[in-house]
Amino acid sequence: MAALQSALDAAQLRQQVYANNIANANTPGYHRETVQFNTLLLQAIAQANGSGTLSMLQNSPSDLSASQTLQNVTPVVTVDQNTAVSSNGNNVNLDAEMSGLAMNQIDTAAMVTELNDQFALLRTAILGS
Repeated sequence: MAALQSALDAAQLRQQVYANNIANANTPGYHRETVQFNTLLLQAIAQANGSGTLSMLQNSPSDLSASQTLQNVTPVVTVDQNTAVSSNGNNVNLDAEMSGLAMNQIDTAAMVTELNDQFALLRTAILGS
């Protein structure tokens, strides 16, 4: 759940960044921003257990520390300096931003569904069927 919570926080920030990029699509000199999270999460998973994956086969003492490590992963907003710039110095591609926004909404919906499933499992474990 810790990784899911961090991923939802990143998706929320990503939504804000996409909206900001779209709002500034015609602003001269504006450079689009991006949110870095997935690579940071993978690095935290690798650091937490040394293998780069989370094992579901058995509980281990490292599970609690891995959960704390994953909960501390925070997204980072960076300015994109590598993409082509238009004549006014702006590098926002509206089609790419709208596509990214739609993908982020789909990802968020999937994460919310997974979170609801996790809570349903907990509710069943506590209350029974």
